[in-house]
Amino acid sequence: MKEILEQSNLRLPSGWRMVLWALVVLGILTFIGGLVMGSAERTWEALLINTIFFGGMAQAGVMLSVIWQVTDAKWGRPFKRIAEGFGAFLPVAFLMFMLVFFGGHYLYEWVEHPMTAKAGYLNMGFFVSRNLVALLVMYGISFFFLMASLKPDLALARQLVPGWGGNFADRVLRGYGDPEEEQARLALLSRRLAPLLGIVYAYVVSLVAFDYVMSLDQEWFSTLFGVFFFIGNLYTALALMLVIVSRVRKLPLLAEYMTINRVHDLAKLTFAIAILWTYMVFTQYLVIYYSNLSEETPFLITRSMPGTPWYYLFWILFVMLFVFPFVGLMARTVCRRPALVAAIGAILWVGQWWAHYLMVVPSIQDRHGDPHFLFGITEILVTLGFGGAFFLCFFAFMSRVPILPISDRHLCKSWHGH
Repeated sequence: MKEILEQSNLRLPSGWRMVLWALVVLGILTFIGGLVMGSAERTWEALLINTIFFGGMAQAGVMLSVIWQVTDAKWGRPFKRIAEGFGAFLPVAFLMFMLVFFGGHYLYEWVEHPMTAKAGYLNMGFFVSRNLVALLVMYGISFFFLMASLKPDLALARQLVPGWGGNFADRVLRGYGDPEEEQARLALLSRRLAPLLGIVYAYVVSLVAFDYVMSLDQEWFSTLFGVFFFIGNLYTALALMLVIVSRVRKLPLLAEYMTINRVHDLAKLTFAIAILWTYMVFTQYLVIYYSNLSEETPFLITRSMPGTPWYYLFWILFVMLFVFPFVGLMARTVCRRPALVAAIGAILWVGQWWAHYLMVVPSIQDRHGDPHFLFGITEILVTLGFGGAFFLCFFAFMSRVPILPISDRHLCKSWHGH
């Protein structure tokens, strides 16, 4: 472990760090410029798409660690810290979710023209208060779960390499007692927080889906939408995990833990989530189709019927997010080739961004007499700004912590395969 701590720390080169900061600044300037130059609705659309995309992916990364904790899965332990690294973006995500409130006038029709039957729920005061409390609760539990996972690793790293982790480890380990007692206490805390966080995640992310996305069209509703949404977050996080793991396992000594067999397992989990996500899409659309209610069918017609601006995008996404992973990740030979797995993961990740686009933009554009496909410099630069912020947070976290959960009793080298 000492060799891994000394040789396999995940640091971002200074040149790349400057590029990411430049993207963040460019994204902020684009957002401000869009508001000032009269493209406010389109700018807020871009902000909302990226908030739910990157914010959902950040929380889903934490949930992958929760899943491996609850199931006592040994195969996923080498990937645990990378998944937890996604959670470094959560403070920024919280600020972005709060910022969306200020664009409610442009995004949500019910702000100025509420439906009488839903006015008790869809009003700005209740909207802000319930989401503020819900997100604080979920992010608070996530913080304590991450600290319970991280502290024993930092303490062990300090024992193996004195001074490892610098000021960050000093702050995290302040008040840390006897290593054996603390490790036992934090292991118990993790086992208790993991199932609690799983329940809270299902509730809060469903609430976010209903409030931030589904209420864009205040007449439409679907009880399946929350499940579809939080499974989509897991899908997004796993797609990016495939890309990162395929690269990171090349670092010294990590291939003994992130073996081909375990990359294969990660690809198969992504395959399973892709099938489940597609099943939720089909189930939701099947219900809309056979019920044929006037308040439900426009959601389907706007996105998938010939003659609408998003018809081709809908079927392209069907191929990208279902047909492509179904065919690509089913083959054992593909799943055992990290370069191919990374390429598939990148395609799925981009496809999920477009899926979020398709959830948001048609609901807003359909209010206008002539809805049209919108994608240009505003969407690109705001997205790049979010991407820059996400990866800055990820690498800032990963450069300060052990890349493997070295104190985890389930962490082990693969006992079979390569």
